[in-house]
Amino acid sequence: MGYKMVFSDMDGTLLWKGVRLSVENFEAIQRTVDKGVDFVICTGRGVFGVEPYLKELGMIGKKGYVICQNGAAVYDLRDMSLVIKKSFSPTMVQPVADFARSLGSVAMFYYDDRNFMCEKLSAEVAEYCQTMKTKPRVIDDPMDYEGELTKCLFSGPREKLEQIKKFAKDFLGETVNLFYSSETYLELVISGVDKGSALEETAGKAGVALEETIAIGDSDNDLPMILKAGLGVAMKNGEEHVKAAADYVTEKTAEEHGVAEVLEKFIR
Repeated sequence: MGYKMVFSDMDGTLLWKGVRLSVENFEAIQRTVDKGVDFVICTGRGVFGVEPYLKELGMIGKKGYVICQNGAAVYDLRDMSLVIKKSFSPTMVQPVADFARSLGSVAMFYYDDRNFMCEKLSAEVAEYCQTMKTKPRVIDDPMDYEGELTKCLFSGPREKLEQIKKFAKDFLGETVNLFYSSETYLELVISGVDKGSALEETAGKAGVALEETIAIGDSDNDLPMILKAGLGVAMKNGEEHVKAAADYVTEKTAEEHGVAEVLEKFIR
């Protein structure tokens, strides 16, 4: 099979120690692109948390796409314009935010394109913003935002996130999609938004068939694209149910440059 498009998660997959591209991954991506294969970063991050890596890879200004916020926002690399946006009203998530706030020890973050908002400027938020290269706007609750939201992120102990997930499902039903992007991150997007749908839509825009795609990831939020792609790859360090669903599990972890392993093995 001649693969034409590779979709890769960032955290726990592409990045070394969660903060930078390793030399091995960087060089493997360059060789892949030189062969005419598109390399698409597909992440839960906002675009501001991806652009430094796109610049490092020399992708900005060239033909291609980057998928952000788990598929709620897709950008054209040629001019970094927003070509897909799937959003919801702050009114919809307000009751969930109220419930999460009542539990305590849960931080809430709200996204819309390049706008990033939080309810408290805690040490955790400061560290997150430093990693994501952005500055937050502090709001009391989602209704303070005048636009629509593309993602709501809840951060806290898993047992409290489970309570939030159940409340949101009971209250909002099938109008939203909820999933974990890490042990302590629960994400809420509008129904129909996930990395798998974004992969399919983006590949379609590029004229690439699904069987000609590879998807690489490690977490629950990566599962839809791993199942959708022609070749679904899970990282060795991935969650067990994600590895069980994949067509291939890497021999190396993210810290051992597992993305380079995949590119060297399957891109000819």
